[in-house]
Amino acid sequence: MWTIFVILALVLFLAIFLVKPLIGLYLMAFLLPVSGWSFDIYGFLLPLIDLLALLVLTAFILRTVFFFFFNFSSKQPIVWPLFFPFAVFLFFNILSAIFSSQPFSSLYYIARWPVFLYFAYIFLPYNLIIDGRILKRTITALLAGASVVLICGYLSLYGQDWHNNLYQLNTIGWWGIYPFGQNHNLIAEFLNIGIFLILVLKALIKHRGFKRLLNIVFILTAFAIILTFSRAAWITLLLQILIYVWYYLRIKNYQSKNIIITTIILLLILSPLGWKMDQFQQDNAGSTASRRLLTEISWQAFLAKPYLGQGSGQYVSLISHNIRFIAKFGSPIDSHGFLQKILVENGIFGLAAWLFIMIYLIKISYESVKKYQTGNPWLLPLFLAGAGGLFFQFFNTSYYQGKIWLPITLALVAVRLLEKKYEPKPSK
Repeated sequence: MWTIFVILALVLFLAIFLVKPLIGLYLMAFLLPVSGWSFDIYGFLLPLIDLLALLVLTAFILRTVFFFFFNFSSKQPIVWPLFFPFAVFLFFNILSAIFSSQPFSSLYYIARWPVFLYFAYIFLPYNLIIDGRILKRTITALLAGASVVLICGYLSLYGQDWHNNLYQLNTIGWWGIYPFGQNHNLIAEFLNIGIFLILVLKALIKHRGFKRLLNIVFILTAFAIILTFSRAAWITLLLQILIYVWYYLRIKNYQSKNIIITTIILLLILSPLGWKMDQFQQDNAGSTASRRLLTEISWQAFLAKPYLGQGSGQYVSLISHNIRFIAKFGSPIDSHGFLQKILVENGIFGLAAWLFIMIYLIKISYESVKKYQTGNPWLLPLFLAGAGGLFFQFFNTSYYQGKIWLPITLALVAVRLLEKKYEPKPSK
């Protein structure tokens, strides 16, 4: 009976998304941080957000096929964003899988992660968001999800022993389910995305009272990121703020003394927290030692197969066969950083293809901000939101997850809409 109920529920949601696909898009944006709640389907673990994305993607494909065969006109032609850079990356993934020791396992990994990532979180939203109204609603839904993460982060402080232990914002769970994952870095990375979405929404709305409320939320989010005591989160936030401040200082031509005074004030405020971070890292020496050993294992594996790597998805298997790591740290873990991950699994060619995607995105960001930021002050914060999540993956494991790539896709959609808005009108 339970299986029948689940199937009927899935069919119902699929029907809803067939009729109203934007409802699925907004739900995806809101539930994007829920990557830790998974369903066990005959031994296959599927996170809630990926199940939702799969339903919306299926509905979109069915609608597209229906329109094609019955000659219905569509509002928007099918577009393939980032197609060439991702195709190059997938090409080297497939090559590495073919020459790996477990080709079928690697090919399955490619289909499950990078291929699904592209279709569900890049291709799908890029084709569903056809105007500024939909884009604004999607950003709002994404920010609402980040706000839930923020509230839950502060709730995690309740009950902590502030006198004898190092307190920090952490994940919380209900009935054994941790919707945002069980590591504080997972909420930190999403807050690094959400904090600049606050500035996006602030630039898009006109109500002064709501703007003031967003200023408060921005401060609370920044403080929450600091209280996660995540090294990656601190570095990411610092770089985001430096780029943002540098842009506006350059535009407004502030005097150097104002910059110096502001820097001194920030250092005075953050110095006690810096001491706390140092104390926290001393008590967390095991994490540093674990990553150092992972780097040693990765380097040896890379030297064994430097060009095409060990095969996609083989990193965890590689660690599981290392007796030294298992004896010292227990169960194997994935790479904390995409450079290490891709270098081991796909070699120099795979890493070069991934960096090609990064360079392509940086080029689009720079040219778009330079061209459209004046008159559209929300564009730079939108790019910084996406860049924050992506930069975080130098230190974390979410490189192939939608919560990192959907914000990037929203920035790409914004550029497409601005290009359409400012394109020259044909003369009569």
